Amino acid sequence: MKTINGNELTIEDVCDVAYKNEEVALPEDKTFWERIEKSRKFLEDYIATGVPTYGVTTDFGDSCDNQISVDKAGELQRTICTYHGIGLGPKFDHETGRAVVLARLNGNIKGGHSAIRPELAKMMLTLLNKDIIPVIPQLGSVGASGDLTPLSYVAAAIMGQREVYYKGKIVPTMEAFNAEGIKPLPIEAKEGLAIMNGTSVMTAVASLAWKKAERLAKISDFLTAVTSEITRGKDTPFVAKVSEIKNHKGQSESAAYVYNIIKDSKRVYKYEDFLKYQINSLDGKGFRKQQNKIQDRYSIRCAPQINGVYRDTLRIAREWITEELNSANDNPLVDIEAERLYNTGNFYGGHICAACDYMRTALANIADLSDKQAEVIIDGKFNGLTENLIPYTPEDHPRAGLRLGFKAAQITISAIRGEVATYCFPVSLTSAPTEALNQDKVSMGTISARKFAEQIELVFLQFATHLLAAMQAVDLAGKTAFAPFTQKVHEEVRKMSAFVEDDRALDKEATAVAQWLKTTELFM
Repeated sequence: MKTINGNELTIEDVCDVAYKNEEVALPEDKTFWERIEKSRKFLEDYIATGVPTYGVTTDFGDSCDNQISVDKAGELQRTICTYHGIGLGPKFDHETGRAVVLARLNGNIKGGHSAIRPELAKMMLTLLNKDIIPVIPQLGSVGASGDLTPLSYVAAAIMGQREVYYKGKIVPTMEAFNAEGIKPLPIEAKEGLAIMNGTSVMTAVASLAWKKAERLAKISDFLTAVTSEITRGKDTPFVAKVSEIKNHKGQSESAAYVYNIIKDSKRVYKYEDFLKYQINSLDGKGFRKQQNKIQDRYSIRCAPQINGVYRDTLRIAREWITEELNSANDNPLVDIEAERLYNTGNFYGGHICAACDYMRTALANIADLSDKQAEVIIDGKFNGLTENLIPYTPEDHPRAGLRLGFKAAQITISAIRGEVATYCFPVSLTSAPTEALNQDKVSMGTISARKFAEQIELVFLQFATHLLAAMQAVDLAGKTAFAPFTQKVHEEVRKMSAFVEDDRALDKEATAVAQWLKTTELFM
């Protein structure tokens, strides 16, 4: 069970609650609940004075010059939930919905700044622990004022409205509530904004996507290692001193991961041995054309530098996502120490948008790296193996000329790489004024996070296809000469996809390998 307090939620916590249905608890200490209650009382006393309070005793956005009486404050909050029921398009899945509710609850209890009632916090907790999860459409948020429209589906579910995921089905919310003996909770003054006026959808999506993206760093490094083995590369690019001189942590991590694989390979040269056994002496001549190049191609030699950027971008993105998870990000906010109420813009999802914008570019670069490495191992001109990784086929063999091997697979890899690159445009730059020019600069963070999640799925498919080609090359070159780790990967992949003797469709096998890459602990 995970106890949350608004300050310590991690990406791993979000994933555990989303995917493993881990139960959640709120703190039991008296101080926590006293702060929640004190903040709520301050808000109620504040609005009772008759001072216009944004979104509580005034209308929203550009309409904030319309003031209402205190007795209408609850109805106004229920109204904002109603008219934001215009989310469209595909729905976030059950797991993402769990992540959204968790992120919203964590933000709403932070420091009492959202001024919600204890009952509301407990109701969100109930949704999680009873696994009654709002069905949230993906389209409709510009990321400021937060995720208003998608989060309205959380508010609506709390009140027993719209639909939820329950016991593997989508059902009317009240059907699930009745089954569990739960009474709906009408939201009251400020609570519609507390739930809706925040960044929890984009942050939840980014958290789940980040965890998947983290896997790709080591998978990319393995593809580099096996490509170096297949092409009889040198160890030099992966020696620790090289990365120490460059001075980037991500590069050092990438190089170390690759080196720990290839150091046990019989196919990767130590540079000194390469010079000794693969380079001919000049023998007093003024010129000699060597049969072997003393440097590997950039897609191998610069791989730690390329994947190092990816690893370092992961690190930055993790920091920003984690900070956003543990932020109070609605409006207005209460400062109980100063006894002040702030009209502000913490709902602006700029850090999430930027983190996902940066991640998509870094992802596209490792996808491009994979595309180039796949070309090197599939094209027989570069690796001493057969063209298109077909089996060794004598000219008098009945199948001679009828085997094309991984020719189409290489095209698919390039096609996916091209599509991955289309996700790189910085979504933050698509900001445009909305809501009667009140929201005149918005973050677009939710779209950026959604695109990040979509792009990751493509990269897994590309890496799976690359991996199939690499394992075919391992068989052709003789697997016993490869590193023990490579042989272990080969053994696992061969459980899903046999050596390609005569051509066959590989679509289902590549899809199965992609799913395996998402769950295997082998690369951890």
